Amino acid sequence: MLAFHIGGEDAEYIRVENLRDNGDGWFSADVRLSVGGFAGSYPADFNSWAFSDFQAQLDKLYRTVSGSACFTSYESQLELELTCDRLGHVLLRGEATDEAGTGNTLRFRLDLDQSDMPAIISSLGAALSRYSPRGV
Repeated sequence: MLAFHIGGEDAEYIRVENLRDNGDGWFSADVRLSVGGFAGSYPADFNSWAFSDFQAQLDKLYRTVSGSACFTSYESQLELELTCDRLGHVLLRGEATDEAGTGNTLRFRLDLDQSDMPAIISSLGAALSRYSPRGV
């Protein structure tokens, strides 16, 4: 199951997929990315509240066309910030860490458009319908 996909189909993207329920609001997933000259994947653990909060922030960002939306994972394996200007240009800044606490970290950026956001919001909604948000 796809949690979300941001960016292009074949390159310049970040994707969280293959959710596996670990119980009590926690699940494992595969993070895949292709940014600039870098491409790779790694497993990560997430709490469903991170996706719920991100979806709400993205929805507000899409409606107001200003501000930012942040995805923050509990163990900092994936950190994303999307910032939108009044013209609908969206800048994604992110960090991907392959192993919680001690792993290698890749910092990246993607240029997006406001029109990309409904698909991201929709995929988060589908994931949350299966994994309801629970606090840590």
